[in-house]
Amino acid sequence: MNKRVAFCVILVAGASRARAGMTVYDLTDVARLRLEDISFFLVLLVLCALGVRFLWNSVQRDLPTVPRLTVGKAFCLTGLLSLGMLLVLSMISGARELLTPGAWRKQGHEYRLNDPASDPMRKMSIEALRAALMAYANAHEGHFPMHDYVPEIPEKVWQSPDRYGTRYIYFGGRQLSSSNQIVACEPLNFGEQRFALFASGEIRKLPAQQIRDKVANQGRE
Repeated sequence: MNKRVAFCVILVAGASRARAGMTVYDLTDVARLRLEDISFFLVLLVLCALGVRFLWNSVQRDLPTVPRLTVGKAFCLTGLLSLGMLLVLSMISGARELLTPGAWRKQGHEYRLNDPASDPMRKMSIEALRAALMAYANAHEGHFPMHDYVPEIPEKVWQSPDRYGTRYIYFGGRQLSSSNQIVACEPLNFGEQRFALFASGEIRKLPAQQIRDKVANQGRE
């Protein structure tokens, strides 16, 4: 018997790795992620249902007239509460969109605030930059600052009215007489239509491509 066991051990130990050409079926990455999400949701649902059942039956001990909650009824109650909470959240999102139309954008299954501020706030902000730059140019023989870091202009004026305080795109070295040259414009996160400040003090809302073309032509002048 011992010889047979030793022979089997030697046979198994000396066996080489089998190489077979069998087809292996597996889930795609997207399907695997979806299955993981569903599994996680089901685990949370089971835990919530068991928690609701435990709390209900704990209170029922002091209230004999209230029926005990079984596992099936706990699942039904948890599902109804979940649907009710989803309905309330949907109503809140709808009311928020009605009160502030255009201020929210849908991203996936939720809504987020649009980053760029409203047009009046944007124009008010770039008008403050224009006033500061004009005051600087009048005090320096019609020359605008060479760069956007000068002690005469506060740091806050260089910041656009988005939530991150992104700095305006500034083109230094211009003069008041260069009326067709762009001095500053809004950063890229304001989309395709952006306010631009010209050396004459004019503020216009232009497409992004037109701003790029004007700036390119300024570089060749």
